[in-house]
Amino acid sequence: MSVPSVTIVIPCFNHGRFVRQAVDSALAQRGAEVSVVVVQDGSTDGETPAACDACSGERVLVIHQENRGLPAARNRGALVADSEYLVFLDADDWLEPEFVSKLAAAMDRDPDQETISHAYCQERLVERGTGIWKVPDWDPVLMMITNLHPVTTLVRRDRFQAVGGFDESMRFGYEDWDLWLKFVERGWRGVRVAEPLFTWRRHSQTTMIMNVIKDHEALYAGIRARHAELYSRHAEDLIVRSNTLMSRCEMNWLDEAGEPINLRAMKQQRPMYESILAVRVQRKIQKLLKRGK
Repeated sequence: MSVPSVTIVIPCFNHGRFVRQAVDSALAQRGAEVSVVVVQDGSTDGETPAACDACSGERVLVIHQENRGLPAARNRGALVADSEYLVFLDADDWLEPEFVSKLAAAMDRDPDQETISHAYCQERLVERGTGIWKVPDWDPVLMMITNLHPVTTLVRRDRFQAVGGFDESMRFGYEDWDLWLKFVERGWRGVRVAEPLFTWRRHSQTTMIMNVIKDHEALYAGIRARHAELYSRHAEDLIVRSNTLMSRCEMNWLDEAGEPINLRAMKQQRPMYESILAVRVQRKIQKLLKRGK
């Protein structure tokens, strides 16, 4: 197996305090030829442009542009790449050292090379996020219902270019989901690696993902409009799969507000469990303080 060549694109808007860690994790990739492009997307905090410039080096190119949004920043970085693969890494996240080599190996092992567009992995959540997102296997119908995996994947550059990259009008979210659906439309697919090889840092109560959840209805309408023929062609599959998912998760008994009854019950119980956990943590702290006396 040849050593994969990859350009890791890091868009950065007001995340200068994190960007060095993201760049270092990109440069630390084992078994891969790596170049890094940091796209400083018109930051306004007065610190991020200099923090990005401080990362510049032999394998790190820093590009400054007026603020154009996340999809445009990623496309700008991809534009200067000449590698086999692309990785899109947000400036406040980081990669494990074998991210590229393990995802590339998974693609190389697959017998149907013609249909592969990218490889993806599990996501570890830290700080305000906890746990691991154990992403499911590739499923084109399920991808039309929900986004199956994060944007941080190993993408074949020629496939990315063939579909025109990210839709730069989608500045408010789901631009990655839109990209995967472009792949679905061409009969291409992702290959899953069941291992957490990159980390998503949730460092704020206000994140793009939270805004996406709030605006889901409008954003999903936009997704369907952009891929109208695909959704029309698979309408029956989507209806059956959606209903099956609700039944499997016991979410098909709704109250008058349209919310599943058992989900509502779990939400009602959550404050009680959080209160119990807070008491236990406080007791543990008190015990540790007593031991320290």
